[in-house]
Amino acid sequence: MEADAERESAEQALAATDPGEAARKRDPLRRMLRFYRTAKRTAWNIDDLPWDAEPPVPRHETERWNLLWSSVVQQQLQADRTAVAAASRLLLDVPDMEAKLYYSTMVQDEARHLEGWTRLAEQLQPVDGFSPYFDELSHMLFNSEMIEERVLVFQVLFEGCALEAFREISKATEKTILGAMANKLLIDDAIHHRSGVTYEEHLLARASPSLKRHLSEVLKKYTPVYIANLTWRPPVRRWLSRTLAEHDKYIVHRNQTLINTAVTDLGLKAPFDI
Repeated sequence: MEADAERESAEQALAATDPGEAARKRDPLRRMLRFYRTAKRTAWNIDDLPWDAEPPVPRHETERWNLLWSSVVQQQLQADRTAVAAASRLLLDVPDMEAKLYYSTMVQDEARHLEGWTRLAEQLQPVDGFSPYFDELSHMLFNSEMIEERVLVFQVLFEGCALEAFREISKATEKTILGAMANKLLIDDAIHHRSGVTYEEHLLARASPSLKRHLSEVLKKYTPVYIANLTWRPPVRRWLSRTLAEHDKYIVHRNQTLINTAVTDLGLKAPFDI
């Protein structure tokens, strides 16, 4: 019941930050101020998680299942190390004060997430769960000097797909700290994603046709690495590869569709041929 309430709260937060068709016609920078106020209102504290009331992850008698959940937490820790750096750089680089105000809250969100994943990982058995492909994606993102590319890849695409992953984690880990963490991130990442869509709309409204074409070409460089990361499993989870082969295909197609839709809605060329 608690997880259901958290998910309902996440959907309410998403609705609260999605102004609807009428408001879409307003200045996107005013909408960024709305995201800023919403992010402040929904901010939470790491100590709000049930550290003393629930187990860290689902309890299993077999070692390999315990290691599996440890690796899931490790991958989220890896992702948020990148997210803190990406959000901090955007805070420094965006030219609009309304966006700077919003990104000040996003940096705090990502730092809080990193603290939570670090604290959770310390309660679990250490495993090698970091993806080399995610490191490659991170380097590609950090090497870009284009704000348009960083907002698009980080917030519109990665954060948008992360929402689906956190919904799956939440359903599989009820009454655990991991499940509570996933529910909190559903709220935060919904705001991160919608604000990214809004700010990217603002940036692209001022972009030249050549810049838009360049963005479409750049996205093609991310796609093979992204799919490799999406289907990669750390050593402690490879025993599931054959069992989850069909599920992997579903996840890949689902995320490709989500990404293509998000990109074409912004007036760019779809990066995946599906």
